[in-house]
Amino acid sequence: MNKKALLITSGIFLLIAVLVFPAAGLAETKKMTIGTASMGGAYYPVGTGIASLINKYVPGTDVRVEVTGGAVENPRLVGGGETDLAITNAGPGFAAYKGNKPYPKSYPILSLGYMYPSTLHMVTRQDSGIKTLKGLKGKRVGCGVAGGGTILMMKRLFPLIGMSIKDIKPSYIGYKDASLAVQDGNLDATFVLAGAPTSAIMELGMHRPIRFIDISKKTVDLFVEKYPFYTGVTIPKDYYKTPGDVLAVGAGNLLIVNKDMDEELAYKITAATFGHVAEFQKVHPSAKVISLKTAPNSPVPLHPGAARFYKEKGVIK
Repeated sequence: MNKKALLITSGIFLLIAVLVFPAAGLAETKKMTIGTASMGGAYYPVGTGIASLINKYVPGTDVRVEVTGGAVENPRLVGGGETDLAITNAGPGFAAYKGNKPYPKSYPILSLGYMYPSTLHMVTRQDSGIKTLKGLKGKRVGCGVAGGGTILMMKRLFPLIGMSIKDIKPSYIGYKDASLAVQDGNLDATFVLAGAPTSAIMELGMHRPIRFIDISKKTVDLFVEKYPFYTGVTIPKDYYKTPGDVLAVGAGNLLIVNKDMDEELAYKITAATFGHVAEFQKVHPSAKVISLKTAPNSPVPLHPGAARFYKEKGVIK
């Protein structure tokens, strides 16, 4: 066989090999999703930031952000294998892990780390006449989507002041839509559980003078005593141009995964996010408090891959 024929024959065999075995020697891209919440809160921009960090620092990954029902739905999605990662509040996360209400069973979830607190914004128009929680009786109130952490928190908070959700006219819509409805007079108030400052409230304040509904320190203390995974929060006055700092209640946020996630992958994702805190803090104003030191402080147990990362960093033993 002459040299030309040999080259042609070799080229044909090479082409056949590429066509028949296209993935030989090539690593497949791992496509993943991260569950967030409706637009207007902090979950979506924070989730987008997490996805970007993973795609940047974990080669061969393609993480996409999903809009979901929010903090209460997300543990179900992760536990059921419908999404790979998700953000949730400490309360729903712990309840889902234990199988406590509102969940009918325990879900196989673990934590990659604690991030930052979400604040329960309780907002009305300044001219509404509503000043306290009891002033909401009979009023139309935005409560976030039905599967979110907002309505769960409201159901736990209201009984402490002698009220229930039945005392209001709840509207289960996303934060942005609820803020627009308050702006247009179609809702009297809205509750938004999100990292402060949050765009839904900022946009409302740009179109209408707003008022934060008062909550007493006694009520905050009772709430935290009964539900230790919640916390008292102060909203700085410069966030929404309020006359003074605003007292509120909040909930810590966790990054969760299914317990069956590969340990090495969980390790790499934890390293990509909590190992690059300076970048992580830039994804949203509420993320400024994210810290490697506090990341292991999760009521939901850490995934072995995440625990390995924190042990290497000397954060836990």
